[in-house]
Amino acid sequence: MLKRLFGVLLFVFCLSASGLAQDLKVNNKEVSQGQEVNLFYDDLDAGKIPFSRNSAKLKKAEVTFDKGRTWEEMELEGSQFTYAYRPPADETVIPEFLLTAEDGSINTERPNIRINYKRQKPDDAVEAVLEKMKDFYEQESIDRFINLFSYSYPDRVKFQEAIQNDFYNYKNIRLFYRIDRRTFESDFEGAIWDVYWERNGDSRTGSSFNDSANITMRFDKEGGVWLISGLRNNTIFGSSLLSQPELAVSSADILFTDGLATQVYVAATVHNTGNTAANNVVVAFYGNGAGFGGPWTLQGTKTISTIGAGSQATTATILFTGTTGFNHYYKIVVDPDSQIPETDETNNSSTATYVFP
Repeated sequence: MLKRLFGVLLFVFCLSASGLAQDLKVNNKEVSQGQEVNLFYDDLDAGKIPFSRNSAKLKKAEVTFDKGRTWEEMELEGSQFTYAYRPPADETVIPEFLLTAEDGSINTERPNIRINYKRQKPDDAVEAVLEKMKDFYEQESIDRFINLFSYSYPDRVKFQEAIQNDFYNYKNIRLFYRIDRRTFESDFEGAIWDVYWERNGDSRTGSSFNDSANITMRFDKEGGVWLISGLRNNTIFGSSLLSQPELAVSSADILFTDGLATQVYVAATVHNTGNTAANNVVVAFYGNGAGFGGPWTLQGTKTISTIGAGSQATTATILFTGTTGFNHYYKIVVDPDSQIPETDETNNSSTATYVFP
């Protein structure tokens, strides 16, 4: 009996959910269970979002936008119950319906429709941030420029010092940008844009300069305001202090020196292709793996005190033992605990094979 009752209830629920797409319209378009709708002011009808619900077998329909604290009665117009809702600026609207059937029974319908309403189209709002960024930087308005960035922006103080350093070294700066890609989150509260920037100006010594960069920019909406929360591949704005080392090692950088009959000394040359020095670079040495899949045994570590920008340095050696005539496998990992910030962490390890004579 219980199974039969459960089956009937499940059928009624499925029928209700499947019929929702035909019964409910938002902004004069049919919507389905769980759908997310993005609307802007230009989409609205006289500044309102129209809701309509098929009136078949219904005597009354009400709608709430505050989870049932207040209900608004929908008007019957022909075969539809309708209600026009005027949203305030930037709101997430989640409607629920209280339906009274012709026989007097009452049912609450929660279609899980999520309407993201933004008065201003986010493309225009974010592009306005780029325009301000351009203008404030050209005018050497450090505080106004920095205020375009989120207060949670990494190394905000260091970034401000870097911008001050830009203006100390350069003058008559002019910026040009081109937007190559725009991606928004589904609720339009975050975005990632790829922006090409070009900068022209004069140094304080009188010589002219020109540079460019394709910068991936992260934007987040905070308190109704779009702010910049990240710059990837930045080589323009404050790059003199925001630069990072870039460590790398390849199989050709793993160096072997014969020892006694079953011994070999292993060292590694580490490259820094970044534009700032790397200090206290730890290099870990692993060996005796059964092939490059491991398991690996840590034999020891060596530390390089400094690797300058655009240069390389070689570690002291680690002694390994093996068996004559057999392949032995070795792995080098640079900065194994990720203590040094880098743009690319995928090139910090490599492997090589040594055959004991």
